[in-house]
Amino acid sequence: MTDEAEGGQDRTVSRRFAEVEDELRQGDRLLSLMAEQWRGMAGMAGMFVATIALAMYIRPYYDVGELHAFGASGATQVRYVGVQLMAIFAFTALIIYLAKVGMDYIIKYGMYVVLTLALLYTMVPLAHMAVLDFDTEPFDITDTHVHDGAVLGTWGDYGFITANISDDDLNTTVEIAAWGVSNGYLEPIWSMEHPHNIADTSSPVRMTTAADHLSFASGAYAWSVDIDTGELMESYDCFEWDENGEAVPLDNMFGGCALAVMTDDAVYLANAFDELLRYRTFEQSPGVLGYEARWRIPGFSTGDGAVLSQLLSNDQWMLVTPSQAAGILLEEKTTAFGLGQGGMENATYLYQHATENDSQFTSADVGWSPFLEENFSDTQADPETRQQRMILLGQADGTVTGVEWNGTYANESAYAVQERMLLDGLVDTVRSVRLTDLDESGYSDMLIADDTDAYWLYTTSLANRATFPVPENSTHVFFAIDDDTTSLVAVQSNATTTEINAGELTSAMFPLFGLQLLLVPTLVGLALTGLLLVLLIVHSEWYVVNTTGVLLGAGVCVMLGVTFVPALAILFMALAAIYDFWAVYKSKHMLDLADTMIGLRLPILLVAPQDSDYSLIEETEHAKASAKKEASAPVNTRPAKKRSEAMFMGLGDVIFPGMLVLSAMQWLDPSVAFQVAMTTLLGGLLGYLALMTYVARGKAQAGLPLLNGGAILGYLVGGLLFLGTEILRFNISW
Repeated sequence: MTDEAEGGQDRTVSRRFAEVEDELRQGDRLLSLMAEQWRGMAGMAGMFVATIALAMYIRPYYDVGELHAFGASGATQVRYVGVQLMAIFAFTALIIYLAKVGMDYIIKYGMYVVLTLALLYTMVPLAHMAVLDFDTEPFDITDTHVHDGAVLGTWGDYGFITANISDDDLNTTVEIAAWGVSNGYLEPIWSMEHPHNIADTSSPVRMTTAADHLSFASGAYAWSVDIDTGELMESYDCFEWDENGEAVPLDNMFGGCALAVMTDDAVYLANAFDELLRYRTFEQSPGVLGYEARWRIPGFSTGDGAVLSQLLSNDQWMLVTPSQAAGILLEEKTTAFGLGQGGMENATYLYQHATENDSQFTSADVGWSPFLEENFSDTQADPETRQQRMILLGQADGTVTGVEWNGTYANESAYAVQERMLLDGLVDTVRSVRLTDLDESGYSDMLIADDTDAYWLYTTSLANRATFPVPENSTHVFFAIDDDTTSLVAVQSNATTTEINAGELTSAMFPLFGLQLLLVPTLVGLALTGLLLVLLIVHSEWYVVNTTGVLLGAGVCVMLGVTFVPALAILFMALAAIYDFWAVYKSKHMLDLADTMIGLRLPILLVAPQDSDYSLIEETEHAKASAKKEASAPVNTRPAKKRSEAMFMGLGDVIFPGMLVLSAMQWLDPSVAFQVAMTTLLGGLLGYLALMTYVARGKAQAGLPLLNGGAILGYLVGGLLFLGTEILRFNISW
C-alpha cells in the first residue's frame, strides 16, 4: 500500500471521527439547552396534565347532561368533523384579517365574549361537581316467588303468561294464568283451563299475542282468550275422530298444530313441519274450520319453539324462532302448486332476518319505538302513529336489532331496520329485551339484560342510564309500576316452574340525568367567570392568563371529547395536525396569529416562565415599544436578542390530545376506559418531550404533529393492550 493511499485512509477516518464528535457535541448541547430551560418545560408539562385532569374531573357533569355538540348519534358521524374544521378555519381567517387591518381592539373584545361563554362551560360544571352526588345506592332482590308452570310470553306492560299442564287419566289439561304487578305476582290476575292434549303431557303450549286476545296451540287444540279477562273466545280441534274412535290430525296438520294465529275471520295454524294453513271460521258455527289455503314457511323450525309470535295487524304476523325472524303476510289465497319447497307456494315474507355465526335469537319484544317523535300516551295522536311499533330482537352473541314497523304499509316498506341503534358491545349475550316507559313520560326506553345485569337505555340516545344486577339466566326482565312503587322484575322459567324475583327501585338507585343547573353552584360559576375576566382586563399577568387558559382548555377538551367517538377524534386530530404543519411551515400565518395573541395577552395560549421575576405584561409592552421604535428608525441599533424568558404553547396543543383522552373515557368500555385514557395521556407527554427537543434550540415548531401523533400512538397501544382488536372497530358513518 502506498503512502498516498494510507494518507487517504487517514483523512477518511479523521473526517468520520470529526462527524461523530460533532454529533456528540450537538447532543451535549441539546441536553444542556434543555437543562437550562427545565423550569419552563416542567411548568408547561404540568399545565398540560392539569388541563386534561380537570377535564376528566368535570366530565361526569357533561355525561349526565348529555351535553354532546351534535347529539349522541352525531358522535359517530364523519360530517361533523368537517363542520368543526370549517369553524376553526373561519375563526383563524377572521382573526388574521382583523390583525392585518389593525383592528386589534375588535379581536380583543370579541375574544372576551367568546372566552366568557367558553369559561362558563368549565366554571358552572366545576361549581356543580362540589355539590352533586354521582354515587347510587345498590339494587337488591327483596321478593322471590315460585309458581307452577312455564312462561309463554309477556302480558301487557308489567306481566307475563304461564301454562301449567296437568294429567287427568287419558286427557291432559292446561291452566293458562296471567300474572301482574297489582297483586305482587302472588296470585294470577286471571286464569282459565282448557284441554291440552290426548294422553300426551309433553306437547308444548305456544302463545301468539294480539291487541285484544291471546291465541294458544297445544298440538291437539287451538283456542283464544280475551287478553284482559281470560274469557274463552274461540276453540278448535286440530284433529278429528276416525271410524275406530282414534284421534287423527286434520288434513295436512302433520304433527299437530304448533302455533295458532287468529284473525277476524280466519285461523292460521302452523304445523310441526313448517307449513302454514289457513282455515275459515264461522261466527254462526263455533268450532268449525273450513280449509282454504296452505303455504311453506321455509327457514323456520316451529318445532324448536317460538321466541315471539305476535299479530301486528289483521294481515301481518311477526314470528321469531331461535334461527330466524320474519314479518309474514297473512294472505287469503294461494295457488295449489307453486315454486316453493314441497310443491307449495312459500308464504310472503315482508321482512326476514336470519342469524349468523351459529348465534340464535334469545328474546324479542314489540312496543313503541324510542325514536317515535310523537308522545304515544296522547290519545289525540295521529291515527297513522298508532299503527307504528318497533320490533326489538336480541341474540345470543350480544347483537340487538331494532326494526321499525309501520302498519299503514302493506308491503316490504312496512319494515325498516333502525340505523340509529348503536348497541354493539353493550353485552356479550342477550337474555331479555324490553321496550318500556319507566318514567311514564309517553316516550320509550329499552331494558337489555345479559346473564348478570340489566341495562336501562334512555330515550333516543340509548345511553346506559342505570345498571341493575339480575339473577343468572333470567328469561324476562322488565320494570313494573304499581301506584307509587316501581320494581325491577326478573323471571326465570323452565318446563315446569317459574321463579319471580323482584326488588323495589328508588330514585337513589338511578344516577343523575339531564342538565343540572342548581341555583347556588350556577351563581358561583357565573361569579368566578366574571372575576377571571376582570383580572384579564386589569391585570393580564402570566399566572392570570395560565389559570384562565387551563380552565378554558379543560372545558373545550371535555366538550370535544364527549362529542366524538375515539375514531372520529383521531380523524379530527390528524387533519388538524396536517393543517398546523402547513400553517407553521408553509403559509406561516400561524406564527402571525401567535404573535397577535401574545401581544393581546389572551388566554388561548399557556406561558411557562423560565425565571421567577418574568412578567408577561412587561414583555408584551416592551415588544410593542420596540416595534414602534423600529418603524421610526430603520437602522437596527439594538443589542443581540437574549434567550426568551418564557415558553409559549397554544391552547390547541393541549386541547387536541386531551380530546382523545376524554373520548376514550366517554365512549370505551368502562372497565378499561381509564387505562386506555392514561396510555393516551402518556403518549401525548412523549410527544411533548419530542417537541421540547426542538423548542430548546429556539426553533418555532408546529406542536400538533408531535403531540397528536404521540397521543394517537398511546391510544392505539393502550387499546390493543386492554381491548385487543376491538379497538379497531370504528362504527362510524357519514
